Amino acid sequence: MLFNGMLTEEKLEAPAANISRGAQLSDAPSAFEARWGSACIFALASFAVAIRLFFWYYTRRTWEDALISTQHAENAARGLGLTHVPGGPHVHGFTTPVSILIPLLAELVHSGLGVASMKVVSAVCGGLTVWLAMRMSQRLRLSFPVTLFIGGYLAIEHQQILFGMAGMETQMAVTIALFSIYSLFDFKPTLIGISLALCMFARPDFCLWVAVMFALAAWHCWNKRDFRPLETIAFWLLVLYGPWIAFTTWYYGSPIPNTILAKAWGYGAHWYAGMSASAVRFGLLVRARRIFVLLGPSYGGHGMGFSLFRNWQIVISLTVHLFVLIGMAVTLRSKVLPALAISAFTFVYSVYYLVLVSVVAPWYCIPLAAVAIMAAGIGLDAALKDCFTTRMRSVIGYALVTAYLASLAVYAPASFRDEKRIQAFVEDGVRKQIGLYLGARIGPHQTIGCEPLGYIGYYSRHVIYDFPGLCNRDAAEYFHQHPLQPDPSGGYTFRRKMLMTSMIGMLAHFRPDYIVLRPEEYQTAVDNRQDWLLSEYQQIAVFRVSDEHRAQLLFPKDNIDLEYHVFERKSDLAQGSTSPAGPPQQN
Repeated sequence: MLFNGMLTEEKLEAPAANISRGAQLSDAPSAFEARWGSACIFALASFAVAIRLFFWYYTRRTWEDALISTQHAENAARGLGLTHVPGGPHVHGFTTPVSILIPLLAELVHSGLGVASMKVVSAVCGGLTVWLAMRMSQRLRLSFPVTLFIGGYLAIEHQQILFGMAGMETQMAVTIALFSIYSLFDFKPTLIGISLALCMFARPDFCLWVAVMFALAAWHCWNKRDFRPLETIAFWLLVLYGPWIAFTTWYYGSPIPNTILAKAWGYGAHWYAGMSASAVRFGLLVRARRIFVLLGPSYGGHGMGFSLFRNWQIVISLTVHLFVLIGMAVTLRSKVLPALAISAFTFVYSVYYLVLVSVVAPWYCIPLAAVAIMAAGIGLDAALKDCFTTRMRSVIGYALVTAYLASLAVYAPASFRDEKRIQAFVEDGVRKQIGLYLGARIGPHQTIGCEPLGYIGYYSRHVIYDFPGLCNRDAAEYFHQHPLQPDPSGGYTFRRKMLMTSMIGMLAHFRPDYIVLRPEEYQTAVDNRQDWLLSEYQQIAVFRVSDEHRAQLLFPKDNIDLEYHVFERKSDLAQGSTSPAGPPQQN
């Protein structure tokens, strides 16, 4: 038995009118909480919107993936096709429907509003996320300090703000995931069906969640001996999401985005292939840290995982994770549908990212963190009720929540400032400039080869052989035909070098007119004796962040985009270019 004061079905389900058993709760809300609880929720939700709008205004941050989707939308609005580069076969080069539909509607209204529309919707969804989470906390009868713990995290945690307000669909995915759980409280089949359709529009990997939700709904229907709600849920899911499946099958030849195939082929199906048992265990630990460290103070603005401001702060993340595990155990004992959904989401996507996804980008984990913080809230609430008297629970709860939220808020100024500098020094100062430089220099039918697609593709508007072929079927097919070879001796540590070697092999196969490489990618080519790069290409420009500006960044060693070298095929160089090469770029 975990706690003597274990949350029971009666305690958790009492707020849901149609499943209430009229149980007496051990803790009644205080007069302040009863009177001002709703006002606090509204205030915190409004603050979540305001801080996201301020983040946008202050940092101007735009993640490169947002530009990939927006480029599709802009081309479609101009009558060039819903594809990354017009002129060839249509390529399904975006992963989530919502990331293309919203900017497409905005572009049809006014050219240039694509990225801005995603940020506006994300800001509004930030407020909805906080409202949904805190209302669910109330309906689960969690104490008010715990409700503030959950809502405060979702409102101010840096990664929860960053990836939505950088133009991606992340914040919308969080809101929709929480909305799907919220729909289980009153078990209205139509609402559940709509929420599951929205899940599929938000992220393809939410198909796992749709399956889990169907299983939970089936369990509920079994208990009620009435399976008609399942028909309604399936009906609304198919009616709303079915047309998208039909459209993409007709337009692209398959409903599966090219990005999913490219990542599966380019990154390898199994990250643990060829590793020893000890290497797999170490890899799981590394992945667990990458996934769950954002439950405490951390910074992921460089896109290569999450960094700790102080090493000891991992204790905060581990403590919250401990409450996540306690909360999952509590919900299993309670057998309450929405609470079970919280635990199921946390468990399924923890396993999914730990084991099944080859490369876990930081923004993948944001919906998982949002739902996991609710599980942590349930665990914290159970611990407070089990370990302290009624009088002390509120005092200890408010103290813990204040300390935790302060540990997140204290780094907000530095994090915001660094996002502004990354945008100015790296994105606008280096990667955007490479795209503009190549766009002005190369001919209409010439091609570019590089790993990063977003800024270079958006500002050059040329065909790119990117890694792993997100918007290039030929590149993706190359990786399909030349799968990543496991390295039994190297294990997890050498995986990035293996990926770079695979990318260099793709560039050697296609020989694009221009190649853009990071220094370590160039060194990988040299180490692998790729003589073609030295004999057939000549460096024409270097774009780099100056040492002065590098010193102003948080964790600059975590940023792999500080320097790029541009190479041109010597045959093209001999024929002349549309513009001079110019000196190396310093920012």
